[in-house]
Amino acid sequence: MLEQIGYSLLGFILAIGILIIVHEFGHYIVAKGVGVKVLRFSVGFGRPLLSHTGGRDQTEYVLAVLPLGGYVKMLDENEGEVAPHELHRAFNRQSLAKRTAIVLAGPGFNFLFAILAYWVVFMTGVPGLKPVIGRVDPHSPAAAAGIKVGDQILQINGRRIQSMGQDRLYLFQQALDHARIRLVVKTPEGQRQDLWLNLAKVHTAALGNGRLSAALGLSGWQPVLLPRIGEVLAHTPAARAGLKPGDLITRIGAEPIKSWVEVAKVIRAHAGQPLTFVISRHGRTRQLIITPKAVKVNGKQIGQIGVGVKVPSLPPSLRVTVRLGPWDALRQAVSDTWLMSRLTVEMLGKMLLLQISPKSISGPLTIAQYAGYSVQVGFASFVMFLGVVSISLGVLNLMPVPVLDGGHILFYFIEWLKGSPVSERVVGWGQRVGVTLLLGLMMLAFYNDLTRILG
Repeated sequence: MLEQIGYSLLGFILAIGILIIVHEFGHYIVAKGVGVKVLRFSVGFGRPLLSHTGGRDQTEYVLAVLPLGGYVKMLDENEGEVAPHELHRAFNRQSLAKRTAIVLAGPGFNFLFAILAYWVVFMTGVPGLKPVIGRVDPHSPAAAAGIKVGDQILQINGRRIQSMGQDRLYLFQQALDHARIRLVVKTPEGQRQDLWLNLAKVHTAALGNGRLSAALGLSGWQPVLLPRIGEVLAHTPAARAGLKPGDLITRIGAEPIKSWVEVAKVIRAHAGQPLTFVISRHGRTRQLIITPKAVKVNGKQIGQIGVGVKVPSLPPSLRVTVRLGPWDALRQAVSDTWLMSRLTVEMLGKMLLLQISPKSISGPLTIAQYAGYSVQVGFASFVMFLGVVSISLGVLNLMPVPVLDGGHILFYFIEWLKGSPVSERVVGWGQRVGVTLLLGLMMLAFYNDLTRILG
């Protein structure tokens, strides 16, 4: 537990630090490029932890105590007195086109960073599973299309598929559009078949929870989980009864046991009731009496004994690494960045229309969890994670909410229409509304995070 928290904290600090620098560097470099004087480049808010002043303009570079953001402070008459000889370098004195370019550069660099991250990963190689079907749910779109367990997906709408996660964004977009897509599969007997997967009845709400496989009614290959113990947590009913890693459960009470699913089912149904476990250890049979502890999960009382299953290793025949050349990797990176951006906007729109539950909004705690997981998995996973979050930050900052970059663009658009800047009074009211909306969004995200972690 403490180790996972450490990885989450490390991953979160690395991810947020990198992405803040990328975003603010976009504002910074374009402002410098069009001749605006930059007074401060800050990563984080609040009291400075580290500070350095340098460069021709004596810009102050700051690392502050609160890492949830950053800013670039430019010379501006609206924020203080400007010497007459530097008026031409003040932000507010720049043309509408230059101010717009400076503001757009932050989100723009987020998208460019995502393309770079994807490009590097696609050239390095993305490990995965062969797209072999391991489960097809009855009465699902996959079953209606004629997809069967053991089929290997070769193409989706003419796009070559090499791993189970490949082109997931494209498939997600097709599901949102309720499209009818053409699949080419290879049966276990080696025959090629053309199948049509109709996504017209896929529920948008299910997609809002990120459950694409469940919505389609299929999943990739899954190992057969034998009833063999992989982990025993300390100070739990299993540990007190003497259950050990490697033990094979053959019977619980009068029930013969063949799979881990059966083990979990029996334990969950017998909270607070003694159970007789028959196990095999090093070829010898033993009996243990274990009483599952009663716990509440999602309002229901279930039994737990504090064990984990031993997961078998992945067969080498199902492992695959998808690696692209520089040009193909760049095309795929641009395509995935565009698709991810479009999907993010569409999901936000459907959330506002109440077609998707706001519970799908994630906050910093969930981001930290995923950051920790990606750090543990390896370089490619962490870089892909950075790309996804960078796109989300880019889209979020382009929302037409005052105090965000998109809010400034909205005011500039109004200025372009009316031929003069928006009044300070309107800007002030807009910023108050923007801060209120952002605080509400942050509170909702924190609430969702806490319910996921504690629920």
